[in-house]
Amino acid sequence: MAGSDLEDDVSMDEQQQEDGTMDAKIINEEYKTWKKNAPFLYDIMLSNALDWPTLTTQWFPDAQRHPDKQFSTHRLLLGTHTSGEAHNYIQIAQVQLPNPVDPDIRDYDDERGEIGGYTTSSDASRNDAAEVKFSIIQRIDHPGEVNKARYMPQNPNLIASMGVEGKVLIWDKTKHTSIPTGTPNPQIDLQGHTDEGFGLSWSPHQEGHLATGSTDHTVRLWDLSDYAKSKKVLHSTRTYTHHDEVVNDVQHHPIHKFIIGSVSDDLSMQIIDVRRDSTSESAISGHGHEDAVNAIAFNPASEYILATGSADKTIGIWDLRNLKQKLHALEGHKDAVQSLAWHPFEEAVLGSGGYDRRIIFWDLSKVGEEQTPDDQEDGPPELMFMHGGHTNHISDFSWNLNDPWVTCSAAEDNLIQVWRVANALVGKDTEDILVEDLEKA
Repeated sequence: MAGSDLEDDVSMDEQQQEDGTMDAKIINEEYKTWKKNAPFLYDIMLSNALDWPTLTTQWFPDAQRHPDKQFSTHRLLLGTHTSGEAHNYIQIAQVQLPNPVDPDIRDYDDERGEIGGYTTSSDASRNDAAEVKFSIIQRIDHPGEVNKARYMPQNPNLIASMGVEGKVLIWDKTKHTSIPTGTPNPQIDLQGHTDEGFGLSWSPHQEGHLATGSTDHTVRLWDLSDYAKSKKVLHSTRTYTHHDEVVNDVQHHPIHKFIIGSVSDDLSMQIIDVRRDSTSESAISGHGHEDAVNAIAFNPASEYILATGSADKTIGIWDLRNLKQKLHALEGHKDAVQSLAWHPFEEAVLGSGGYDRRIIFWDLSKVGEEQTPDDQEDGPPELMFMHGGHTNHISDFSWNLNDPWVTCSAAEDNLIQVWRVANALVGKDTEDILVEDLEKA
């Protein structure tokens, strides 16, 4: 019997190895196909291998213009995830991007896998084109891995981070040198969570107000105005226990300052109204996914529309006025949806990142449009663009606020990419979407 069990174990190991080899071959072939088509899909493409993976990425809201140059300088907020093999840091990166021009596919560098700014064109008139550059300009010591980091919108020098063991820390990057000292020294230590988390959201309405969600099943609210310099430790102002499982994401409503949304492994999306006294139940909730809900995103241009991303591979579109059922389900990912973000300028466009190594742009103004059989093979009409440049799970992505359609995406394999979708693909004006239109779809 023991011998039979051993043979079964060996057989299972061999099968797993074969499956892993087959998966790697498929991923490699898909990447080769993407790389071949990249010159036609992007106006800018920069791939950069970090020393360690980052689970978080966010463009800072500022950009430095250079009147006499063909480029502008942007900044990124990153972290590290070293799995205990090295020190961890909050990182600030500087990215030089060429100003929007009509690109020439002759400027595609096959070896680097980059387009947009490299002077490889035979056209001499293009030889002064700006180069795409990426560099880390500041590292701040962080205790353990950085699960998520976000700057405060009212003062981008203040950064909140979530890490292991329930740590929520506030950093003033102006008080830290560009080179790490070897000792983490946050400005404020927010204490309350008992386990790590990934949900982190600053209030866009009230300076210093923060919401966090954790593996400890709670959502906590913090008010930095309670901070006293004589004490580094700050405790939460409220603790919500309305979820039964891990809280994966939280977000303040971009229009209504009293509303906060949260999503969880308990398959629910719940809406908190902070004017209510109760912290044990939400104001309203929605249940429409068949697996854990990983991400939530309120539409910044509509007070009622929001999206949720789930491990069931779908994205739910909801109307806050009626959460009994979804308005629509976006289907295109082949694995869990981990992150969501609405386009900062195009009301109808939503971005999503998944464990299937893909970032998808969706145009909700196209929901319900008729398709030819050939078009149907490429996905639903609202599937606008699919970025396939990563060969590992997407950990995070961010829209650039200063250069429309420039996106930064990070994957679990150390690779970070900065890219601008070809204007020929997304340059058309997208229509404003109305709740009534969704309801008819």
